[in-house]
Amino acid sequence: MLAAGAIAAPASARSGPPVYTLKISEGVTTLPENSIEYTSGAVSNESQAQVSIVRGGTVIARSHPGNGNTGMQQVPQAGDMVNLEVPVGTVVGSVVYDGLPSMNPTVCAGSTNFSGQNTLGETVKGKAVALAVQIEKYGSSVTEANFQHAQVTMLSGTTFGGSFLAPLAIGQTVTAIESLETPLAGGAIFDYVSESSRPVGGCPPVVVPPSPPPPPPALQGSLLKLPHFTILSLLKHGLHDHVAINQPGTVTQDLYLEDGTLPAFAATNKHHKKPPPALLLARGAVVASSAGTVTVSLKLTTKGRLKLKSAKNAKLVLITTLHSASGAKLNLGRHTILLHR
Repeated sequence: MLAAGAIAAPASARSGPPVYTLKISEGVTTLPENSIEYTSGAVSNESQAQVSIVRGGTVIARSHPGNGNTGMQQVPQAGDMVNLEVPVGTVVGSVVYDGLPSMNPTVCAGSTNFSGQNTLGETVKGKAVALAVQIEKYGSSVTEANFQHAQVTMLSGTTFGGSFLAPLAIGQTVTAIESLETPLAGGAIFDYVSESSRPVGGCPPVVVPPSPPPPPPALQGSLLKLPHFTILSLLKHGLHDHVAINQPGTVTQDLYLEDGTLPAFAATNKHHKKPPPALLLARGAVVASSAGTVTVSLKLTTKGRLKLKSAKNAKLVLITTLHSASGAKLNLGRHTILLHR
């Protein structure tokens, strides 16, 4: 039975410092009727040995003492202390069980991946095998086929990674094994081994990240036909015109008197001697919540109103600027207007 195979293999008696082995095996195989869950211990000089599980200061399970090896089907929970006593009553090695190693869901059918979590400082191995029950004349036995070792190529902190040479398949059992060898006084060695097994299952669905949103369209717009107006109507009512914009944003319009330097993007002539800035007569802005046509209302500035009150004619320049909600900017250019009283 597989349960018997879960006991730490008896080490042959030998001279010299002893080797103590504590092993915890958890999980399930493709033959769940044959339990593999076991806590076992062994000692190379065949001294009497016993393993115990302590939870919250209380011993909750203890194996029967054995010469050279011992074990029980009780396994610890994460946080339990597991002791190996040689002889009974003398603890030669103990661990606080953390439930590791564990394997990632990507260790699955059709994949060669071997990765997961391990206890810090411990080495990791892996294997996969197909198990079957063979009926014999006087009983049955478990046979193994398609055995392969994992190639562990990355062991970093509490994670490991690697691969199998051939893809895993449904019907196999995959096992992760971690171990740590600790020198003891007098040349003795305490060897801790923890195994976790499970049947090979289907791979998790591949999560395709959503496509990034398409970039906003290029900012575009146009100044629709300007209404007819005069100096007097501008003084009395201001200026109201319509601008088209192809996306949410802000439309700003500036009305200058063409008697000085316009903003750089609106100027057309280069002067050897820089004239004073053009007088800003009026300004208006409106927010477009969506693509479409908006009405911009320009109001005269104080200086602009004073300038036009005494003017009979005026040459004006209208500058329209679009700003999209995404940060783009577009100048629609300059529009020259000859205005009479």
